[in-house]
Amino acid sequence: MSARTAPHEDQHPASPQATAVRYLMEHGYERTTTSSLADAIGMSRSTFFRRFGSKEDVVFADHDFALSQLQEQLDASTLSAAETLARGTLEVSRVLTRDPVTARMRSQLLRSTPLLRERELVITHRYERMFQRYLARVAAPGTPDWGSIGLAAAVVAVHNAALRRWMKFDDSHAFGELERELTELIGRFGPWFGGERAESRVVVASFSADAAPDEVLRAIAAQLG
Repeated sequence: MSARTAPHEDQHPASPQATAVRYLMEHGYERTTTSSLADAIGMSRSTFFRRFGSKEDVVFADHDFALSQLQEQLDASTLSAAETLARGTLEVSRVLTRDPVTARMRSQLLRSTPLLRERELVITHRYERMFQRYLARVAAPGTPDWGSIGLAAAVVAVHNAALRRWMKFDDSHAFGELERELTELIGRFGPWFGGERAESRVVVASFSADAAPDEVLRAIAAQLG
Protein backbone atom coordinates (compact mmCIF):
# COMPACT_ATOMS: atom_id res chain seq x y z
CA MET A 1 0.00 0.00 0.00
CA SER A 2 1.41 3.39 -0.91
CA ALA A 3 1.68 6.18 1.64
CA ARG A 4 -1.25 7.99 0.03
CA THR A 5 -3.59 5.01 -0.08
CA ALA A 6 -6.17 4.58 2.65
CA PRO A 7 -6.36 1.16 4.35
CA HIS A 8 -8.99 -1.22 3.03
CA GLU A 9 -10.93 -3.64 5.17
CA ASP A 10 -10.26 -6.68 2.99
CA GLN A 11 -11.61 -9.99 4.08
CA HIS A 12 -8.82 -12.36 5.13
CA PRO A 13 -8.71 -15.21 7.61
CA ALA A 14 -8.22 -13.79 11.08
CA SER A 15 -4.64 -13.90 12.35
CA PRO A 16 -3.91 -15.24 15.85
CA GLN A 17 -3.38 -11.68 17.04
CA ALA A 18 -6.71 -10.52 15.56
CA THR A 19 -8.50 -13.46 17.18
CA ALA A 20 -6.83 -12.67 20.51
CA VAL A 21 -7.79 -8.98 20.41
CA ARG A 22 -11.39 -9.85 19.56
CA TYR A 23 -11.53 -12.39 22.40
CA LEU A 24 -10.18 -9.83 24.87
CA MET A 25 -12.75 -7.29 23.69
CA GLU A 26 -15.63 -9.73 24.08
CA HIS A 27 -14.58 -11.34 27.38
CA GLY A 28 -12.74 -8.47 29.08
CA TYR A 29 -9.00 -8.05 29.49
CA GLU A 30 -8.90 -8.49 33.26
CA ARG A 31 -11.17 -11.55 33.25
CA THR A 32 -9.25 -13.37 30.53
CA THR A 33 -6.49 -15.75 31.53
CA THR A 34 -3.51 -16.52 29.34
CA SER A 35 -4.65 -20.14 29.11
CA SER A 36 -8.13 -19.24 27.90
CA LEU A 37 -6.67 -16.80 25.39
CA ALA A 38 -4.27 -19.46 24.07
CA ASP A 39 -7.19 -21.88 23.71
CA ALA A 40 -9.23 -19.27 21.86
CA ILE A 41 -6.58 -18.86 19.16
CA GLY A 42 -5.80 -22.57 18.94
CA MET A 43 -2.39 -22.59 20.60
CA SER A 44 -0.91 -24.41 23.52
CA ARG A 45 0.04 -22.21 26.46
CA SER A 46 3.75 -22.80 25.84
CA THR A 47 3.42 -21.91 22.14
CA PHE A 48 1.52 -18.74 23.06
CA PHE A 49 4.30 -17.68 25.45
CA ARG A 50 7.00 -18.36 22.86
CA ARG A 51 5.19 -16.35 20.18
CA PHE A 52 3.69 -13.47 22.15
CA GLY A 53 5.02 -13.55 25.71
CA SER A 54 1.84 -12.46 27.52
CA LYS A 55 -1.72 -11.36 26.88
CA GLU A 56 -0.51 -7.75 27.14
CA ASP A 57 2.18 -8.38 24.53
CA VAL A 58 -0.31 -9.83 22.05
CA VAL A 59 -2.27 -6.57 22.09
CA PHE A 60 0.84 -4.59 21.14
CA ALA A 61 2.43 -7.05 18.71
CA ASP A 62 1.89 -4.67 15.78
CA HIS A 63 3.67 -1.88 17.65
CA ASP A 64 6.62 -4.15 18.40
CA PHE A 65 6.89 -5.00 14.70
CA ALA A 66 6.50 -1.34 13.67
CA LEU A 67 9.23 -0.25 16.10
CA SER A 68 11.59 -2.94 14.81
CA GLN A 69 10.96 -1.91 11.20
CA LEU A 70 11.35 1.77 12.04
CA GLN A 71 14.70 1.24 13.75
CA GLU A 72 16.03 -0.65 10.73
CA GLN A 73 14.84 2.11 8.41
CA LEU A 74 16.39 4.90 10.50
CA ASP A 75 19.69 3.03 10.77
CA ALA A 76 19.95 2.32 7.04
CA SER A 77 18.50 5.51 5.53
CA THR A 78 20.64 7.61 3.21
CA LEU A 79 17.80 10.06 2.52
CA SER A 80 17.41 13.50 3.99
CA ALA A 81 16.12 13.76 7.54
CA ALA A 82 12.78 15.07 6.26
CA GLU A 83 12.29 12.16 3.85
CA THR A 84 13.47 9.63 6.41
CA LEU A 85 11.09 10.87 9.10
CA ALA A 86 8.13 11.07 6.73
CA ARG A 87 8.68 7.61 5.23
CA GLY A 88 9.32 6.02 8.62
CA THR A 89 6.22 7.55 10.16
CA LEU A 90 3.99 6.60 7.23
CA GLU A 91 5.30 3.04 7.38
CA VAL A 92 4.33 2.89 11.06
CA SER A 93 0.82 3.99 10.03
CA ARG A 94 0.69 1.26 7.41
CA VAL A 95 1.67 -1.44 9.89
CA LEU A 96 -0.78 -0.30 12.56
CA THR A 97 -3.72 -0.10 10.13
CA ARG A 98 -3.03 -3.06 7.84
CA ASP A 99 -5.88 -4.91 9.59
CA PRO A 100 -8.44 -2.11 10.07
CA VAL A 101 -10.97 -4.20 12.03
CA THR A 102 -8.37 -5.35 14.56
CA ALA A 103 -6.88 -1.85 14.77
CA ARG A 104 -10.24 -0.41 15.79
CA MET A 105 -10.94 -3.22 18.26
CA ARG A 106 -7.52 -2.66 19.81
CA SER A 107 -8.28 1.06 20.15
CA GLN A 108 -11.55 0.27 21.96
CA LEU A 109 -9.76 -2.21 24.21
CA LEU A 110 -7.13 0.38 25.16
CA ARG A 111 -9.76 2.98 26.01
CA SER A 112 -11.50 0.57 28.37
CA THR A 113 -8.38 -0.85 30.06
CA PRO A 114 -6.20 1.49 32.18
CA LEU A 115 -3.34 -1.02 32.36
CA LEU A 116 -3.10 -1.12 28.58
CA ARG A 117 -3.25 2.67 28.30
CA GLU A 118 -0.19 2.85 30.57
CA ARG A 119 1.65 0.43 28.28
CA GLU A 120 0.58 2.54 25.30
CA LEU A 121 2.26 5.59 26.88
CA VAL A 122 5.47 3.62 27.29
CA ILE A 123 5.36 2.65 23.61
CA THR A 124 4.76 6.27 22.59
CA HIS A 125 7.93 7.24 24.45
CA ARG A 126 9.82 4.47 22.63
CA TYR A 127 8.88 6.01 19.27
CA GLU A 128 9.94 9.45 20.52
CA ARG A 129 13.31 8.19 21.79
CA MET A 130 13.95 6.34 18.53
CA PHE A 131 13.29 9.46 16.45
CA GLN A 132 15.26 11.61 18.89
CA ARG A 133 18.37 9.42 18.67
CA TYR A 134 18.22 9.50 14.88
CA LEU A 135 17.75 13.28 14.78
CA ALA A 136 20.58 13.90 17.23
CA ARG A 137 22.83 11.86 14.94
CA VAL A 138 22.00 13.77 11.75
CA ALA A 139 21.52 17.27 13.20
CA ALA A 140 23.60 20.09 11.77
CA PRO A 141 26.40 21.47 13.97
CA GLY A 142 25.09 24.00 16.44
CA THR A 143 21.62 22.45 16.70
CA PRO A 144 20.34 22.89 20.28
CA ASP A 145 19.67 19.70 22.24
CA TRP A 146 15.98 20.52 22.43
CA GLY A 147 15.76 20.56 18.61
CA SER A 148 15.81 16.76 18.26
CA ILE A 149 13.65 16.35 21.37
CA GLY A 150 11.02 18.78 20.12
CA LEU A 151 10.86 17.48 16.56
CA ALA A 152 10.69 13.83 17.67
CA ALA A 153 7.79 14.57 20.03
CA ALA A 154 6.02 16.64 17.39
CA VAL A 155 6.29 13.92 14.72
CA VAL A 156 4.78 11.33 17.07
CA ALA A 157 2.01 13.72 18.13
CA VAL A 158 1.06 14.57 14.54
CA HIS A 159 1.07 10.88 13.60
CA ASN A 160 -1.13 9.97 16.56
CA ALA A 161 -3.59 12.73 15.68
CA ALA A 162 -3.92 11.35 12.13
CA LEU A 163 -4.38 7.84 13.50
CA ARG A 164 -7.14 9.06 15.80
CA ARG A 165 -8.87 10.80 12.86
CA TRP A 166 -8.79 7.57 10.92
CA MET A 167 -10.06 5.56 13.90
CA LYS A 168 -12.85 7.93 14.91
CA PHE A 169 -14.13 9.23 11.60
CA ASP A 170 -13.01 6.52 9.16
CA ASP A 171 -11.21 9.33 7.36
CA SER A 172 -9.84 7.88 4.14
CA HIS A 173 -7.67 10.98 3.61
CA ALA A 174 -6.06 10.95 7.06
CA PHE A 175 -2.75 9.48 5.94
CA GLY A 176 -2.49 11.51 2.75
CA GLU A 177 -2.94 14.59 4.91
CA LEU A 178 -0.37 13.19 7.35
CA GLU A 179 2.27 13.19 4.62
CA ARG A 180 1.61 16.87 3.93
CA GLU A 181 1.51 17.71 7.64
CA LEU A 182 4.82 16.00 8.30
CA THR A 183 6.50 17.80 5.41
CA GLU A 184 5.30 21.14 6.75
CA LEU A 185 6.23 20.27 10.34
CA ILE A 186 9.76 19.11 9.54
CA GLY A 187 10.32 22.19 7.40
CA ARG A 188 9.74 24.34 10.48
CA PHE A 189 12.87 22.83 12.01
CA GLY A 190 15.18 23.58 9.07
CA PRO A 191 18.05 24.14 8.61
CA TRP A 192 18.92 22.05 11.67
CA PHE A 193 17.74 18.86 9.96
CA GLY A 194 18.45 19.47 6.30
CA GLY A 195 16.07 22.29 5.53
CA GLU A 196 17.11 25.53 3.90
CA ARG A 197 17.08 28.81 5.74
CA ALA A 198 15.08 31.46 3.91
CA GLU A 199 17.22 34.33 2.67
CA SER A 200 16.92 37.36 4.92
CA ARG A 201 17.21 40.97 3.73
CA VAL A 202 17.52 44.24 5.57
CA VAL A 203 16.08 47.35 3.94
CA VAL A 204 17.03 50.74 5.35
CA ALA A 205 14.66 53.51 4.27
CA SER A 206 15.62 57.16 4.27
CA PHE A 207 12.99 59.74 3.37
CA SER A 208 12.05 63.32 3.87
CA ALA A 209 10.01 64.08 6.98
CA ASP A 210 7.32 65.68 4.83
CA ALA A 211 7.05 62.73 2.41
CA ALA A 212 3.57 61.31 1.98
CA PRO A 213 3.03 57.82 3.53
CA ASP A 214 1.98 56.36 0.17
CA GLU A 215 5.19 57.61 -1.38
CA VAL A 216 7.27 55.97 1.37
CA LEU A 217 5.45 52.65 0.99
CA ARG A 218 5.92 52.68 -2.79
CA ALA A 219 9.64 53.30 -2.37
CA ILE A 220 10.02 50.44 0.11
CA ALA A 221 7.98 48.08 -2.07
CA ALA A 222 10.20 48.91 -5.03
CA GLN A 223 13.30 47.97 -3.03
CA LEU A 224 11.80 44.71 -1.81
CA GLY A 225 10.62 43.80 -5.29
